[in-house]
Amino acid sequence: MDWRVAGVCGAICAAWLASGWAPAREAPRAGFLHHVIDADGPADPWLKAIGDLNGDGKPDLIAGGAANGGLVWYRNPGWGKQTIAEGSFSTDGEAVDMDGDGDMDVAAITTRPASLVWFENPGWERHAIADSKLHDVEVCDLNQDGRPDLVARDQGSFGARGDEIHFFLQAPGGKWPHTSMRISSGEGLHLADIDNDGDRDLVIEKVWYENTGDPFVRSWTPHSYGAGWEHPFAFVATGRINGDGRLDIVLSPAEKAGEWGRISWFEAPAKPRSGAWREHVVDAKAEAVHHFVGAADFDGDGATDIAAAQMRQGADPDEVKIYLNRGGGKSWTKAVIATGGSHSMKIADLDGDGDMDLYGANWRGTSVIEWWENVGTQPSRR
Repeated sequence: MDWRVAGVCGAICAAWLASGWAPAREAPRAGFLHHVIDADGPADPWLKAIGDLNGDGKPDLIAGGAANGGLVWYRNPGWGKQTIAEGSFSTDGEAVDMDGDGDMDVAAITTRPASLVWFENPGWERHAIADSKLHDVEVCDLNQDGRPDLVARDQGSFGARGDEIHFFLQAPGGKWPHTSMRISSGEGLHLADIDNDGDRDLVIEKVWYENTGDPFVRSWTPHSYGAGWEHPFAFVATGRINGDGRLDIVLSPAEKAGEWGRISWFEAPAKPRSGAWREHVVDAKAEAVHHFVGAADFDGDGATDIAAAQMRQGADPDEVKIYLNRGGGKSWTKAVIATGGSHSMKIADLDGDGDMDLYGANWRGTSVIEWWENVGTQPSRR
């Protein structure tokens, strides 16, 4: 297991050193520690997901390989590996109690053949949902019938189509009625309650779609929020950035290498449906290979920070980094925690110590599955 210190909050360490604080048996350990979960995991591990698969109350980790190695899960703690399924897996999956029996199943996108499936826990029997080429999937009970439904999209690059949102509603007897709605071509989607009315809405680049209930009955209503955002391929996250209680939107440019964009958050107005959203730039120069952005309080100061990662596709260094929120989202301090990159990361308290950690793996040329332990700013004994 790799215990290298992956990153530090430089300003804090500098202050400690300037003060002459240097005990013989302790050293400041600020930021994150890097751990290898599996050096021989699924090859080209596009799919990453988190869920308590064995019901012990701890988040387990799921990884799926696009090249080989199938779909596996790692038991927390210890990270013992177990196989869910053989095959080739795409960029997204979700842990969800699909059949209502009290344990977490796994929904996944496969590549060969291109399909959307779910695996039933225990035993991991495979169930087909759709024969569709997809890139992103989210889970939500769309029609309030108590059964999880799926929302999915392909990517509008590399010869694929990202101009449709697909809704798959779970029906009795293993049926999955499908409907779709046309959108502008692009990449990325996220479900969150943007208008604070108790249901989850759909967010893509520049537009959020108001959940109006069953999409077979009524189309979801589009609302523009990011008029100045030009990049059609975006990773999407949400968080309460400025402390006003409203849910803001965070975007990073996800494709392609050699193209450039920015990482921004969009401030939710008092009336998200009709008010003007304001863009705040976090990083003005970001290569369009940031295939992860997420929001959480990483340093324990009560403010929501932003995590981001560059996948192995662009110019070096491929950073994994935290933008620390200073001044209610008006200023940011970047802390780089790794330079090997990552892709489609997940945020969770993996070790149960009350702070948020990062789980990930790069998407190409690797079989290494890894996580970054948030060790805060407290000294630790060696």
